[in-house]
Amino acid sequence: MTNDQLRAFVAVVEQGSFRAAANHIHKTQPSVSAAVATLEQQFDFQLFSRDSYRPSLTTEGKAFYRQAKQLLGRVNELEALGHHLARGTVPTLSISLSAMCTLPPGLEQIRRFADRQPQLQLNITTEHLSGVVEKLIKETADLAIGPYTGLDDRFEYVEISRLTMITVARPDLLNLPEEASVPQALLRNRPHILLSDTGSVAPFDHINVLPGGQRWYVGDYMMKKSLLMAGMGWARIPQQMVEAELNSGELTALKVENFNYRSQVPIYLIRLRDQARSGLAKEFWQQMLQLDEG
Repeated sequence: MTNDQLRAFVAVVEQGSFRAAANHIHKTQPSVSAAVATLEQQFDFQLFSRDSYRPSLTTEGKAFYRQAKQLLGRVNELEALGHHLARGTVPTLSISLSAMCTLPPGLEQIRRFADRQPQLQLNITTEHLSGVVEKLIKETADLAIGPYTGLDDRFEYVEISRLTMITVARPDLLNLPEEASVPQALLRNRPHILLSDTGSVAPFDHINVLPGGQRWYVGDYMMKKSLLMAGMGWARIPQQMVEAELNSGELTALKVENFNYRSQVPIYLIRLRDQARSGLAKEFWQQMLQLDEG
């Protein structure tokens, strides 16, 4: 079985006849017929029914076509990769994304950028606190998207979005009247669910916490949300992530006394000032700046 035989077979299926298939793949009709016949002889079953004028797939042929189509798709990708490797490295862009960006800003810009780079290898890692900029410092990411945390004069950054962080819990965690102000003392003995810092060099302290309060740590916002939905604690979380649960009453927003229970968090596009930048990273930076201009 060869790639040429598979291409001839798939062309017959998709073009509807042996003659049209031959024209499509720039082969002679006898060579296309021979390729299909060889496949049938090798596997000892018919790919096409001979009961009608135009070729129609048998049951075995339909199953074989699905797999052949997938295999040829992978072969085409491998061929494209080989050509890129012959010319140099595969175009790669690595982004360190803050975990709080549950709906990353600029998805439409990212999609359009990727459409112009059909062979782009896009690597996105989800980080929290110091982990976001640590990827830049270690030069394992070209760009970062996240809040102001950890930024200083080593970085160049521009605001591209904002998100709303709110404090929530399941209604039966506290059993308070709706819209009631929550004393800090009432929350101290109930787990405050926090995301662990993903950085390994110089982890940051959490800012929006209650002094002396009980704390639980999780690895991502999905686990944080799961614990909230189970009534196992309270937390600050991006509003867009729990909008449906707030509307249904499964979760309720908390107004905690003397606590930053609701805030607007600017989200920045970030890069190191002195880092050598690829043309791809520069182009992506300019593409994402359109968010700020819009």
